[in-house]
Amino acid sequence: MNTDVQLLLDDKSNMINYRGGKWNISSDVRWFGGTSTSPQFASDDGTNTTDALHFLDVTFEGTSIAFIGNTPSAQQSQNVTVTIDSGASYNSSYGDPSPPNYLQWYQSPLLADGKHKITLERVVGTSLDFVVITAGPKTVFDATSKIVVDDNNPEIKYSGSWARSEDPFISSENPGGFPFHNGTHQSSTPGDTATFKFAGSSIAVYGIFSWAQTGSLSVTYSLDGGSTANTYSVTPATPEFINQRRQCQNYLLFSNDSLGKGNHTLVIDITQVNGLTFSMDYLTYTPSFSAIILKPDLTQLPPTTSPAPMKSSEAPPVGAVVGAVIGTLVFLSVIIFTLLILRRQRARAEGDIPSKHFSRGSSYDTDPIDNPDPPMVQHIQRSRSLDLTAPGTSLPPPEPRPSSSHIPNIPHRLIRADKLSPPTPPSEGTGLTHRQREIQRRMQELDSLIIEQGRPSQSGDNTGDAARQIAQLRTQIDELVQENAILGGLPPPAYELMS
Repeated sequence: MNTDVQLLLDDKSNMINYRGGKWNISSDVRWFGGTSTSPQFASDDGTNTTDALHFLDVTFEGTSIAFIGNTPSAQQSQNVTVTIDSGASYNSSYGDPSPPNYLQWYQSPLLADGKHKITLERVVGTSLDFVVITAGPKTVFDATSKIVVDDNNPEIKYSGSWARSEDPFISSENPGGFPFHNGTHQSSTPGDTATFKFAGSSIAVYGIFSWAQTGSLSVTYSLDGGSTANTYSVTPATPEFINQRRQCQNYLLFSNDSLGKGNHTLVIDITQVNGLTFSMDYLTYTPSFSAIILKPDLTQLPPTTSPAPMKSSEAPPVGAVVGAVIGTLVFLSVIIFTLLILRRQRARAEGDIPSKHFSRGSSYDTDPIDNPDPPMVQHIQRSRSLDLTAPGTSLPPPEPRPSSSHIPNIPHRLIRADKLSPPTPPSEGTGLTHRQREIQRRMQELDSLIIEQGRPSQSGDNTGDAARQIAQLRTQIDELVQENAILGGLPPPAYELMS
């Protein structure tokens, strides 16, 4: 079983150079590509001195090379002289025990991957049909390359009652011989299939065909879902049957040279058998990859088939489709509406209930601010501009105020005590809590006291008492401002800006 990637060169390839004399080209259906090349000799047995002048050479890239064709007759030399690269020449036997025969008559040793040149001399009485090169990692493929795949390659998947045959083929008119790699896969049972996946732009199937008896054979070749049905028949009027040519090697069973580059699947299906046997020897294809490392592994992929068209009765009803779409939209709408309601209720709950309980004298969490003085504290500070510090009179020190890190960030509002506006009572139904309304009432009372204390005394002897009362009022205002900030930031009464 050979799993190497091998390239096939026809005898007409420009990579093969025929030298040293005249070479003949034979045309026949039994040769690959329809031709075979052999040297023309001055004598039948090749003993003439000019016969030794014929030689050929091939420059190739790979790890080995082999030559397939007819061996010389038993009367001629059974050896060929070989030179590889700059190595020493040596003689190689054709290895045919009963010449002449069609077979692989030379195989090189394993070579280093890369470019090589092989020269064959004294090819007396030998014919060349094609050359097989084992590719290496450095081998470059192009549009003229042909990869050959033996019937025993595991890339070909057989299903049914196929049998492997290593029998030689027999021809009464020409030398017989052996199939490529000495064997074929045969079937005479309808329903047997062979599947081959490849990446290329062309495909061909070759086998051994027999004209020894009459009959017919029908085979369907399915390629990427499309199919071609071929029928092979032998009748009493068939020329090869009349001439008793019996069997033919390299018989082209199927080919397609117009594939697009890419991955393809070929399925060979035996559909009808009447007296003949389907015998497959090898396949060839033009690769769509340029090196072995780029060759895709298609053995694990499912077969490529064209999807069956949907019948009209299998089409889903329009009403069911529309109903499914509308139902989905309604379901999504309900979910979105529910999320919005829950979010609104949560926001309301967070606005009415403080995150932490507050009591006088306890610390509470607020964000640091740049302005340490809330409006009411500024109100008290501005009240010092009143004429309360007559000569000989001093105000007591202010009560300690909360740390700036504990005071809410409320914008500055500069006011003058003598221009305070009367507080604006809150309107009913504003949504304030009971505690917030109580705080607002007390703040309004304190504002009234501040205004009263800020007026000059007629007797002029109550300056110290007024200062002490203002200090007490300031402390109460600070506490109310802090509690009001915790309960939701109730805005203080409106004041006029300082002019």
